[in-house]
Amino acid sequence: MTISEDRVKRLVEELADPLAVIAADVKKRLVWDFNLPVAVIDARQEPPVLTQSSVGSLGNVLRVSTKIDHPLMRQLFDLYPDRGSDAAIDQMLNGQNGKEFSAVFDEYQEEKQAGTLMWGADDLASFVVKSRTCFEDDELAIAAVFPVDTGDNGHALATFGIPWRYFTVL
Repeated sequence: MTISEDRVKRLVEELADPLAVIAADVKKRLVWDFNLPVAVIDARQEPPVLTQSSVGSLGNVLRVSTKIDHPLMRQLFDLYPDRGSDAAIDQMLNGQNGKEFSAVFDEYQEEKQAGTLMWGADDLASFVVKSRTCFEDDELAIAAVFPVDTGDNGHALATFGIPWRYFTVL
């Protein structure tokens, strides 16, 4: 699911002051490393919850799922927007790989029981690379979780960078 640029802009404007504090910390850094501060926003809450993390401890803030990157789970998530969660799950269970999907989906449901935000190892690795690119481009790296209308407790993850100069406090 793609998050609109307007939605991201509104979120950044709403959290500009606390984001400026994190951006100021990043600006002081001379080199990128796993201790680099990044921002994680849970926009499923009202008001949104901002957490400062380091690149190396992102897995403690956004728990990494071992199942979310499985091809059958990705196929399920692709079906959600057109079919809705229940119909998409039924289609996967009754499809060619229904038995395998059932086992993977059960394990995914067990992971979700913790109730924390989840992303896959691929998403995490991509964000680590993005954080380095953002640093090199004088930007604060941000991962934001947005609510979606499909699926139980569904969410969409957006990762982006905001230039330090955006924040007037710097």
